[in-house]
Order: sequence, then C-alpha cells, then structure tokens
Amino acid sequence: MTGKIRVFYASMLMVGAFLLTACGNAETVTVFNEAVAQSIHIGVAYPVESIDSNTHFRRGVELAVTQVNENGGLLGRTLQLLIRDDEGDAHRAMQIATTFYEQGITAVIGHWSTNICYFVKDVYEENGILLLMPAATGTMLFDYYHNYVFRMVANNQIFAEAMAQHMADNGLSRVAIFFSDDEYGLDFATVLEWELARRNIIVIDRVTSISIANVDAVTNRWRAFGCDAVVIAAPATEGIEVIRLIHAVDPSLPFFGDSFFGRISFLEALQDYEINLYKATYEHGYIDAEFYDAFYAVHGFAPDLYAMSGFAAVKLIADAVQATGTICGTQMAEFIASITDHPTIVGRLSHCGTTQEFIGFSATVQQINTRGYSHE
Repeated sequence: MTGKIRVFYASMLMVGAFLLTACGNAETVTVFNEAVAQSIHIGVAYPVESIDSNTHFRRGVELAVTQVNENGGLLGRTLQLLIRDDEGDAHRAMQIATTFYEQGITAVIGHWSTNICYFVKDVYEENGILLLMPAATGTMLFDYYHNYVFRMVANNQIFAEAMAQHMADNGLSRVAIFFSDDEYGLDFATVLEWELARRNIIVIDRVTSISIANVDAVTNRWRAFGCDAVVIAAPATEGIEVIRLIHAVDPSLPFFGDSFFGRISFLEALQDYEINLYKATYEHGYIDAEFYDAFYAVHGFAPDLYAMSGFAAVKLIADAVQATGTICGTQMAEFIASITDHPTIVGRLSHCGTTQEFIGFSATVQQINTRGYSHE
C-alpha cells in the first residue's frame, strides 16, 4: 500500500468513527427493522450505474429475493432490498455504511472493488453488521481476522492459480504483466507472479503504464525477450485501452484477465477486433442448472459471474436467518463462519476458519470471443 493510500485510509476511518459516534448508538441499531416489522431488509451498496450496465449482478440479487418471498419469506416476514449507490467512491461508501448502521440493517451485500472494500470493511466489522462482498477479489482484504466480513467470490489467488496452470498446460513460458497501480492491480500481479514462478514460467516484464508514446518500445522489448502472453490486471476501461494499443502493434499476442473480461462494456468495446482473449472464471465450473433455468426464464439470457455471486449472497443470508431464527448480525456471522460443505450455486462452501474466506471455490480459464458481440 502506498503512503498516500495509507494516509487516506486512516483519514477515512477517522471520518467513519466520528460519524458513528455522533449519529449512531446501541438503541438505534434495530430501529429500522422493528419499525417495519413485516419486512427484513438487506442493504446492497455498489456503483449502480456502472455495474447495472455491465453485469447482471442486480438481476441475480433480485431473483434470489423473489424466490425467498415466494417460499414464505423469512421468519414470517418478506425480504426487501435497500439499494444504495456508492458511486465507486470511498467517502460515499463510508457514508452509506454509516447510514446502514443507523437504520439497523444487519446484513449488507457490497461494496464492489477491492479498493473500496478495503476502506469500508472496518465500519461493518466494528459495528457488528454482516457484510458479504460480491466481487472484491484482493487477497489483502483480510490482513487481519474479521468476524462479520465475508467474500462471496474466489480470491485473486484462486484465479491466479487457474491462469498460471492454463499457461503451463499450453506451453506458455514467458509472460508480461500490465497492472494498475492500485490495491487490486498490485495484489493480482503479485500473487500471479508467485503462481507463475511455481510453474517455471518467467515474468519478463511488469508495467503500469502503456500509451501511444511508449507502446512500440514496450512491445519491442517483449519481442526481444520472447513474450508469448500478456496478463491484464487493471480495471476494465484501462484494460480495454491497453489491449487495443498492444494489439495494434503485435496482433499475435494473447491476453489473459480475470472476471472483468466478461463485462458487457469490455465485450462490446472489443467487438470489432480479432483478439485471443482468455478469462479466468468459475462461472462455468459451478453453474447450477436450477438457477440457470430460473434466471433464463425471467431474462431470456444466461447469468454471469456477478449474477451468481449476488444470488448466492442473498441465499446465504437467508440460510443464516433460518438457521439462527434471528436477524442478529452476530449470530448470523457465527453461523456463516461455521459452515462446512454448505450448498450454494457457486459450489459447496466451507469456511476456512482462519480468515473470512470460503474453501470450495474453483476457477477455470476459458477462451472468449468478442467478434460481433451484441448484448441482447
């Protein structure tokens, strides 16, 4: 973590602590759910416009809520969502977390990126609010033990293992890594390099900046070192531009990335290109037929990774409520931390017991085709 990020993180925690001290107290924690006794509310926080236009996350969450309510709800009450837009901004995310606390929300699905979750997770942890993260993959998110914060997707380590093994199985031996200079990019590049080294694959270069001004020099260097693949560990917008620049100079290079390669904006942006693209994902390794059919029946197209993680998060909260007979965040978190071989649509999960990770996720690498892509 850079010095600037450390300072910002400390500042944000102080802001969050002030807001909670000034606005929240133990007597208000259950007010919201007691005032609306006929409903149980789950908070959902993420950058709404960006994610709704690029993924099926919200559709997965809403399908799960519909199914729970059609089956009698929870504890005789209907399940409802409180969706809040954190705009991908750490300060906004802190404000939303504080509001959820004041309203007595005991379970939240959010936020989104590793960078934002790293800043906001302690607000939930310190105030006993169950938080299920649907998309953040950074391994450093659990730099110490958390009782209330859990991850609903495979982490970067699992994606990196799958990617490195695929490269080894297909004879790739010299790889370049482009990564964004943030928590996510640094984390993924680091764990990937470790997994590549374990398989005797050489990382010939790690770069954080590729532009029109330097793309020729960078790709010439890669040719000299015999580069046979490029990994993109960066946000979708940045990754798209880098792929375009590299492909224009050396169209023979294949590109590897994680789940953002499956975003609608990514696929549409590269629909006019013939590029060898490979995505590390678990969406086809653990696809649940019943969920797939239900999702397709409503929307007329297949669910994506994010629909799966959102759906699984709601259902895990529902399982916790039913198992404990309460909406108490502490008891729900204790139940989730105790699960072993628990069935979900993303696999049979067991809590690993040392950090708030689940054992049971499995990733694969698949080639994707963007040519002529159209989201209908």
